[in-house]
Amino acid sequence: MSSFIEINQLTKTFKDKEILTNVTFSLNKGEVLSLVGASGSGKSTFLRILSGLESATGGNMSIDGSDISSLKPQKRPIGMVFQQPLLFSHMNVLENVMYGLELKGRNKGENKKLALDYIERVGLGEVANHYPSELSGGQQQRVSLIRSLILKPKLLLLDEPFSSLDLQLRKELRQWVRQMFREEGTTVIFVTHDRDEAYELGDRVAVLQSGRFLQIGKPEDIYYRPDSPFVASFMSDGLILNQHQFIHATDIKVSCSPAGTTMIRWKGTVSKKLFLAGTNLYEVWVNELEQKVNLPLEIEASTEDIWLFADEESIQTFQKDE
Repeated sequence: MSSFIEINQLTKTFKDKEILTNVTFSLNKGEVLSLVGASGSGKSTFLRILSGLESATGGNMSIDGSDISSLKPQKRPIGMVFQQPLLFSHMNVLENVMYGLELKGRNKGENKKLALDYIERVGLGEVANHYPSELSGGQQQRVSLIRSLILKPKLLLLDEPFSSLDLQLRKELRQWVRQMFREEGTTVIFVTHDRDEAYELGDRVAVLQSGRFLQIGKPEDIYYRPDSPFVASFMSDGLILNQHQFIHATDIKVSCSPAGTTMIRWKGTVSKKLFLAGTNLYEVWVNELEQKVNLPLEIEASTEDIWLFADEESIQTFQKDE
């Protein structure tokens, strides 16, 4: 049985430079893929090719068994939500949400009823007649999202839709968005540079570097079992050993003394205290490896030297070298 979304050997070359190289993967219906990569890795180009706003140099794409590679953007069963909401300033919330339905020539009364239902579902019933300039950033993004969802796209593309919002609002919106995807059964590719966002929203996570997928898998596989040094440094917590091995932070033990153990050890210096996600952590610099790692230390540590230990059994060997 074939997958709902099939991307095969997708390549993009611009002036002899490869922007995307043989990108191949598939998605099941209703699956959410978080796509993560540093700036310039090819994330936005990839979305633009899928949506038809840019052409690929090679490869093909199919949705629900139909090849869409040569279809114009308006013919593709794809919705897209950008970093900015891009709402029509002269239309109120209701009119913005109804816009796509109106283009399809459906019954106006039915369109209005359906649009109001979506608006109520996202808690914007009281501002249905307000204009974009009267809405907060979070409200505008909700309108932008349901304007796409109401058209029931077979694939929804989101290009860092929360990047312009403050941290607390981002957390609230991504929980709400995930619930909407589940209710709608929407198949989604969600681009972000925020790894926490990627892990929370994605059924699977894909890591893109220099136009190539380095690893794609469940969030826990990416975090605990990175395939390569780049994925380890970008998406996980721990220490990279000689560019071939990795020890996850959860497998590192700490002591004030190096005595009385046969475990592998490194000397570390506590750089500073952190408070992340409600947890006290310490940033530890390991001079021998020229790396830092964040660890929850039970010992009293502010600036003194400490020792980090690991069992050989807990050290992973990367499947891919760089």
